[in-house]
Amino acid sequence: MKELIQFSKREKEVIQLLIQGKSNKEIALALGVSVRAVEFHLSNIYSKLSVASRTEAALKLSELRLRESTDDKLRESTVHEIEESDDNNGKSISTRRIPVNRPFLIGLSILILTSVFYVGSIFQMAKERALTPEASPMPTSIPTNTFIVSIETPTPSISPKEHILEQIRQLAAEYEQAVQAEKQNGDVEYSKDPTTGEEVFLFQEESLTRISKLRTEFHGKMNGLIDLYAQIYRDEANPTPFPTPLSPEQKQPYLNTLYEQAQNYCSRKEPDVENATIVFYDSDDGKYHPLLIDDEMARCDVYGWMIEEWRTAPMIAKVDKEADITLIRQIIGKPDLKLSFQSVSNIANAPWQDASVYTDETGTKYYVDIETARLAAIEPTFPSHPDISATEAKNIDELRGIARQFSSTNSPRLAELEPVLLYQENCKDDICFFSWDYRNKDWSGTDWAMMPPFLQVGVLTNGQVDTYINTLDLFK
Repeated sequence: MKELIQFSKREKEVIQLLIQGKSNKEIALALGVSVRAVEFHLSNIYSKLSVASRTEAALKLSELRLRESTDDKLRESTVHEIEESDDNNGKSISTRRIPVNRPFLIGLSILILTSVFYVGSIFQMAKERALTPEASPMPTSIPTNTFIVSIETPTPSISPKEHILEQIRQLAAEYEQAVQAEKQNGDVEYSKDPTTGEEVFLFQEESLTRISKLRTEFHGKMNGLIDLYAQIYRDEANPTPFPTPLSPEQKQPYLNTLYEQAQNYCSRKEPDVENATIVFYDSDDGKYHPLLIDDEMARCDVYGWMIEEWRTAPMIAKVDKEADITLIRQIIGKPDLKLSFQSVSNIANAPWQDASVYTDETGTKYYVDIETARLAAIEPTFPSHPDISATEAKNIDELRGIARQFSSTNSPRLAELEPVLLYQENCKDDICFFSWDYRNKDWSGTDWAMMPPFLQVGVLTNGQVDTYINTLDLFK
């Protein structure tokens, strides 16, 4: 007897998007619901599948081939199916119980009469063939009351990783279709690579804007699927974790050794087009690039993850998640903002500084410096906001005031340093950037030589703070 898992209509819709590798935010946008609603449905789906994570769900859904079950026409209650297996190579035989009514009896009568006629014809043919030397023997009896059954042919199963690769190929095909359409109808400049003779075509103006946006979306979705592929590989390989961090004196040499091993794990030549999983167009250089997605790539990713987990373990132990979340909510002005801890990561413009990273329901990331316990950055998802109407837009003076108020509140050193800082502002589309830069000082011989400390806040034209980075408060 097959195990039947009943899902609601909404849960089926969530499953269909889940196995396409979409994030909770993308599922919410596709279904027109909140991210919290998607999380609620996923929780129910995990419970029905008896799994505890997204990866386990993807594995089990692939095994059960539940993608087809998202069609609303399946599993209707008007037909009761009884499935059983016979001894014929384990094939499953399905019969249907149909209510007996008058039309059915009429049809059955016609079937019986047809069978009688068929038997009589065969008997007559047997008599005629018996008169010839080459006549072959006929069956001594022919069943006339045979039930017609449907035989369910097993469908070859596809592995979860191959399922992910098929989704990536589909994404690449859709992106390529858009590239070719824009190439035919848009603004394109053609040339040839002088070394290889390969055709190079670069989109211009609005065509470049459209293709660049599509490329960004394609890479975002593809990278999410590659991460899922690597996670499945890690679950299958179950690699041995690194030893407990050693003494501070021994840790850095050991970490250097791990990095060298990672280079060996990840060193591979660029694949040939024939052997690549996908080939995609890069709007930056106007060329096509092959990409091979396989277990070797997954092993490289997993090894990198493990090194980072080993490196950050002592820092994660120092993180005060409750205090960080309280700080973020206070700064953003949303006491009920739902946040989840993600990892420990470096801070842009200060890669030697470690921060605890949190995300909200929209995917926006918040970086809290572990050493100073200050909010160091806000990094929104792409695109971070819908189009803002003219009626919602504020003038530049209002936006400047919002940026200054936000920066002064969250940077104790801004007021102290402002007389020597270089102030700049610029607007693009629906967002304006306001920055205070400390490049006027000589930073040679310090960690800040490449890019001096600065504070920048991005404010949407409706007055909402969208991006933020502050390294003014991190240098000593």
